Amino acid sequence: MNLKTTTVLGALCTSLCACGGDDTIPQTRTLGAGQSFEMRPNQTFYVPSNTTVVSSGNTITITGHKNTVNASVGSVVTVAADATGPADNIVLSHAD
Repeated sequence: MNLKTTTVLGALCTSLCACGGDDTIPQTRTLGAGQSFEMRPNQTFYVPSNTTVVSSGNTITITGHKNTVNASVGSVVTVAADATGPADNIVLSHAD
């Protein structure tokens, strides 16, 4: 690999890494059984039934399918270890 190719690849990697930290770009992830995540601004999670969302002492348990739950930034989304089925429920947060 020559110096020009190495420089271009380095710039590409740097720009891709920078994308992950931008809270203005919506980020979508799928959580599976036993996984947890703390909501940041502009995130969307697809989760299966039997997922809990805890925010400011309030707990919501998502059951069924194709539900949408708005969660505040800092909420903790936890999928039960024994959760099965499709991740077709949505948990989303907005910018602060």
